[in-house]
Amino acid sequence: MNQIFFVAFLLQICFAFDFNKYNTLDKIEKYLATFNSNYQGKVTSNVEIIGKTFEKRNIYMVKMVTRQKTQCGSCKGKSKKAILVDGGIHPRDFISHAFVLYFLNFLKTTQAGFYLVKKFDWYLIPVLNPDGYVYANNLERLWRKNRNPFNETCIGTDLNRNYGIGWNPENGGSSNPCNELYSGPAPFSELESQAESRLMLKRAFIGYLSIQSFGQLWIYPWGFTTDPVPDKSTLDKCAKTAALAATSRHGVVYNWRQTSQRATLGGISSDYAKAAGIKFPFEVLLRDNGTFGHLLPENQIIPTCEETTDAVVAWADCVCVEMV
Repeated sequence: MNQIFFVAFLLQICFAFDFNKYNTLDKIEKYLATFNSNYQGKVTSNVEIIGKTFEKRNIYMVKMVTRQKTQCGSCKGKSKKAILVDGGIHPRDFISHAFVLYFLNFLKTTQAGFYLVKKFDWYLIPVLNPDGYVYANNLERLWRKNRNPFNETCIGTDLNRNYGIGWNPENGGSSNPCNELYSGPAPFSELESQAESRLMLKRAFIGYLSIQSFGQLWIYPWGFTTDPVPDKSTLDKCAKTAALAATSRHGVVYNWRQTSQRATLGGISSDYAKAAGIKFPFEVLLRDNGTFGHLLPENQIIPTCEETTDAVVAWADCVCVEMV
């Protein structure tokens, strides 16, 4: 047993992570420390820092790969592609952090997860907005923005209005720094959106999932315009496949559509991902439909994670078949 694996093994024994709870950032970071290891000689996982926040917190990403590759559909003969997943672009979406952490564990500890890592390399950011998440945990549960101050009284930018495609505060955002939809003074003004955009451009991702809440929807570009993307039918097919898979687990109905059919929004991450060359970018809006909203009870964490895992598995199968 090599030294790195032994240390990770001890961490796993000493630190039991509870997937049934909304964990603090400190507990999440301790859990991520167990991922610098090789799982049963199959899945290699390591944690990287892709950037820092205004409050000097690290933005962590977990990379999960294996040298083995599954040949399926049009994946035959293709080089192995990668998928990027982020959680917590809005810190009040506690269920989004919980799902990404659950899914990390699924990839690393189950045979079905190993199958997915054979298909694709996975890059997962459990907490894209750690400053905001700490603030939401400690002071203001429904906090939406990051914590970069515009002035002494107006704090934070809505990261999902700050990406450099279709950026327009008048299109689903705000030019008022005190508004929770504040788009920032300019596209990519924020360290978090800068860090993720660098990652998108650095690696040739085939898919991108931004896990958010709430609404029970799989949505895809464009958001900043009602015009369809050229491959709308393909994106719609994979969104439908995912939504139906989610619905089939517990009977909670998920739907799918182009983002702008719900609302036109400028500067969102999934639109930027598409513009950056990622063929299959989606926002995944988890439970519920408004009964609890962002305050989803902890007893719904596992059912939500189960149905969303089913959805992501079905979506990845669709991507594998449809990518060219």
